[in-house]
Amino acid sequence: MKQKKIRPDNFQMPVSLSNIEDRYYLFGMLAAFANRMQSVGDTVFEEITWKQWFALLGASILQPLPSISQVANFVGTSHQNMKQLLLRLQSTGLIRLEKDETDLRRTLVKLTPAVEAFEQKYQQSNSLFMDSLFAGICTENLATTRKVLDQLYHNLSVIAQDISKQEDNV
Repeated sequence: MKQKKIRPDNFQMPVSLSNIEDRYYLFGMLAAFANRMQSVGDTVFEEITWKQWFALLGASILQPLPSISQVANFVGTSHQNMKQLLLRLQSTGLIRLEKDETDLRRTLVKLTPAVEAFEQKYQQSNSLFMDSLFAGICTENLATTRKVLDQLYHNLSVIAQDISKQEDNV
């Protein structure tokens, strides 16, 4: 995969946002941040995309042998989208998809030895990226941000459950 060039002017604030209520500002910035993170992330690896890397991260964290559904839940996407990402990762040789012998309906995600070489190849650049991304943010602010994001994630889950209940009652 050929790396894309990032245009720094894409990361400028287009207007002053000081008059926007904090909740709306954060809501919009989270969405914009996710888009920008993917744009920058797609330039990091030669072999895979940022989304594929996130799927690989999920599979790595959930080892041993998570199912496609478990990785999809970790990443926050559908089973179908995750299966497509994982099939592309399988074509790179980083993972292997195998049927669960105890439940043939499930497909398991097995990391291959190529993952270790991939991680070693990018270890230094990943550390530099993370250090640069979080530069100037103290440990206390990181902890507070983590709590806020955890609460937002919980609240979003509750909203999704409420919507699902409403749809079931229609």
